[in-house]
Amino acid sequence: MMTAFKPGKKLYAVLSIMAGLFFLGVLLLLIFAQEALSQFYRQPYLLPNWALVVVMLAVLAAVALIRGRVTWPASNRGTLLLALYFPALLLLQLLFVRSVWYYPGFDVVNVYQNAQLIAQGIAVDGSYFRLCPNNAPLTVLLAAPFWLALRAGLAVPYAILPYSGAVAANLSLLLCVLCVRKLTPSRLACWGTLLMGTVWIAFSMLITVPYTDIFSLLFPVLALYIYLSRMRLLPKWFLISLVSVFGASLKPTALIFLIALGIVTGLRYLFRRPWTWAVARKGLLVVLVMILGAVPGTLWKNQTTAYLAGSSQPQEQLSETHYLMLGMNAQTYGGHSPDDLAYSISFPDLATRRQANIARAWERLSSRTLGEHAAFFAVKTYKAFSDGMFAANHSFLQLEIPVRQDAISILLRRLFYEKGDLHPWLVTVEQGIWIGVLLLCLLAFFSGARGNGSTALMGLTLLGVAAYLLLFEVWPRYLFLYAPFFLVLAGLGLSRLPVLRLSRKTR
Repeated sequence: MMTAFKPGKKLYAVLSIMAGLFFLGVLLLLIFAQEALSQFYRQPYLLPNWALVVVMLAVLAAVALIRGRVTWPASNRGTLLLALYFPALLLLQLLFVRSVWYYPGFDVVNVYQNAQLIAQGIAVDGSYFRLCPNNAPLTVLLAAPFWLALRAGLAVPYAILPYSGAVAANLSLLLCVLCVRKLTPSRLACWGTLLMGTVWIAFSMLITVPYTDIFSLLFPVLALYIYLSRMRLLPKWFLISLVSVFGASLKPTALIFLIALGIVTGLRYLFRRPWTWAVARKGLLVVLVMILGAVPGTLWKNQTTAYLAGSSQPQEQLSETHYLMLGMNAQTYGGHSPDDLAYSISFPDLATRRQANIARAWERLSSRTLGEHAAFFAVKTYKAFSDGMFAANHSFLQLEIPVRQDAISILLRRLFYEKGDLHPWLVTVEQGIWIGVLLLCLLAFFSGARGNGSTALMGLTLLGVAAYLLLFEVWPRYLFLYAPFFLVLAGLGLSRLPVLRLSRKTR
């Protein structure tokens, strides 16, 4: 009798090792190239990365020593504690937001000002959305909380947007913890994930900025949670596609998880033996269900874009090829370039612009030597992964800071604002958490090389995110969308942390 070939574990092992090797390279780059590459991205760290690695290794060693001596809450009691923890955390987040929110500029101001106009029933000038149609779905979405704020008579209707960001971060962290609980019975993993995520995500300055970073945060981790849930195959794929495509309407990189899941599942089906009609039919049904799940998000994106820009595909838009051209710019290393913007908008229609962008991107890519490529992508990698705060204070212009003079607000601004005297302490703590998360992710990847499907899937997703950042425009805050994936992997790393025991010397 022929035994069916099962490639799953080997595939998972390869993907886990690939992800582990890449992020080991990232960590080594942060340690050994910080001095050389800090000219391209600076933060006021009180300790260099190599020292933070030493500190975090010592912290993990201490955790490994005490984990067997600590009594963690039982499962039912732990569930009750979580049910109490997150509402209390939300209250603290709302207090935090009240103390530090500000009116941001750049693209964000176009989003929230036009969202308010929609909520007030005032006509919107679509010129901005013809250039940047990717922000149209978010603008229409944010009109809903604005409408509620106006109807409720809030003195400052805008404030409801950063408060909504706090809710999104709270729910995202809850889903992180629930994903860890599905993946491992380790209570250390659950509570360690909660503690790291509270400091790292729940109180990030990014939650106060009503933009794509915070309002798309929930979708990839929700898709991961659905994937890990016990559901029938077809409803599960429908919901994953529905959530992912809707998230991608707010921020396109939210689709990377769905792509990674499709690749892993497709490879498993491709190498499955023996092939039967039942296997093929199941695969076709999954594809059909994914397409159906993508319809609502696609319609939402097209309709909101047409509503604000006059067309679902405005000819004036910069499009993804503009950001590919930016990504290959050796002067800005994937950062914004006024010259590139002027070049793109000089073309009269979308097809010509895309063709010109691709040609210039290829020209830049092909003109560099192998050594120049290595240096170029090392800088882009450093820019993408070097900031544990995800460039929360570097990405947005502060147009106006509301004056709140209570003691808590003053203290939090000293800590969280870039010019605050306590800010370097916060930067260093956040960077230490980021280093610790990377170390735990490596433990998860290499211990998961025995064939853990979830570890491999998250690893492939993060490799896709890294590839996007290396090819297109790069900025540390673009990683924030997948911070929950790093957290879940860190939780798995905690669950695989060995129990260390100090040997007693005998006389």
